[in-house]
Amino acid sequence: MKHAFEIRQRDESARRRIRSFLSASLLGLAMAATMLPQAIAQLTTSDILGTVTDSSGAVVPNATVVITNTGTNEKRTGTTNASGDYNFTLLPVGHYSISVKATGFQAAITKDLSVEAGDRARNDVHLQTGSESTTIEVTASTPLLQADSATVSSTVTAQAVQDLPLNGRNFVQLVQIVPGANEGPGNGLTSGGRPDDRRQTASFSVNGQDDTLNNYTIDGIDDNERIIGSIGVRPIVEAIQEITVQTNNYTAEAGRTAGGVVSIVTRAGTNQFHGSAYEYFRNDIFDARNVLQTSGKRPELRQNQFGGSVGGPIFKDRTFFFGDYEGFRQVNGLTYTKTTLTQEQFNDVNSVNGGSPQLLLNTGNGTQGLPVDPIALAYLQLYPAPNAGAPGALNNNYVTSPNRTQKSNSFDVRVDHRFNANNNFFGRYDYNKVDTFTPPGLGTNAATGLQISGGQFDFDGPATDTAQQYGFGFTHIFSPNLLIDLRAAFTRINNLSLPLNSSGARG
Repeated sequence: MKHAFEIRQRDESARRRIRSFLSASLLGLAMAATMLPQAIAQLTTSDILGTVTDSSGAVVPNATVVITNTGTNEKRTGTTNASGDYNFTLLPVGHYSISVKATGFQAAITKDLSVEAGDRARNDVHLQTGSESTTIEVTASTPLLQADSATVSSTVTAQAVQDLPLNGRNFVQLVQIVPGANEGPGNGLTSGGRPDDRRQTASFSVNGQDDTLNNYTIDGIDDNERIIGSIGVRPIVEAIQEITVQTNNYTAEAGRTAGGVVSIVTRAGTNQFHGSAYEYFRNDIFDARNVLQTSGKRPELRQNQFGGSVGGPIFKDRTFFFGDYEGFRQVNGLTYTKTTLTQEQFNDVNSVNGGSPQLLLNTGNGTQGLPVDPIALAYLQLYPAPNAGAPGALNNNYVTSPNRTQKSNSFDVRVDHRFNANNNFFGRYDYNKVDTFTPPGLGTNAATGLQISGGQFDFDGPATDTAQQYGFGFTHIFSPNLLIDLRAAFTRINNLSLPLNSSGARG
């Protein structure tokens, strides 16, 4: 018989407890000289710069510029140089107000300037002659073209992250639709369908590059699984402030990649309490039958995704927190078309003569006993009887619709603290655990209770994927143009894939 049964024992590459590794990065010393108000672009922070002039267009030196984060009330103060320029670097993403005052001029205030990760937002101010007690309100607009940066990138804003429909609330789907990026191969290492990583897909390709060549960062911290080429921890959607995807002309600190650079900024608490609670579900009772499926019941689908978040102040203007949790439960019916014994072969291997094992074969001249190796016979008897195809079909003669199950629990916690006007700190912890069971293609043998694989590329069996990360950041401001920004993290990823009928297997 050409097709022999094999209970597949995955080698050490399929059963591996993968790695603990320490990724510590210093994204440091973003500097700008007084005479050259430019700073190094950042992956997760932004800059605000501009020129202050009077009504005739002449520059105004020594003007006092104060920027205020409207969410946390954090303030930074600086003065314009001899060229009338000001520059604030390493600013957290968010909304800012900008006030400018100078002797002999009316004060000017820009109420709301929104900045995103990697922005060098320009806000030029024109002062009018008059009393300093008079304030003129200026309306700011974010330019469509970033004239101070050559990086080709797209940003998915906080509102888009929260509002756009996502099947399974998988933020990678937002990355897949930015210009220059496409969905990766369905059977790739990062697709979620292989024993290397059973989590939801992290597969996308930028400018035709391999899906394992992308670079992920969270809050400026390395978030890459270096052996497979997948993502490290995956913050849930509620925890994401915004996502920036660089596809060309990468900034120097991005480095190390021929693919895309995905920079995730996590949400932090503000002076206002805010939160959410949700549940999303899908069920096959709402689905129509597949137009190509003309018989049998619909494959099962039951998917529930639920969770919530809360953030706010611990101490107003000084200490803030944000936390979230998400649970995911899915039962997904699959349809397998496999090859088993023909009905005649099935009858033969299950009609064993007592005593020494023999196959009782009908030769046309009566029944004849054929001695057979007992071990080979035991393997053959694990095959199920055919249930599809034409009578006597040699292949694709067995169809089954088992359920693939997956459940996950994830949470993120972040605390931000401002020691004083010049020292800021944050700490963050992320945790993901995903349990998956991929059912056997040939079902479970009724006599032995053994689960029978349908092929070596089905990757069936139980798997547990656990990822966690501790991330820390500290920023010290020496002056508006001289800062140090430090990042450190510990990331641990444990991917365990087991074969069928192992001690961890379950149906």
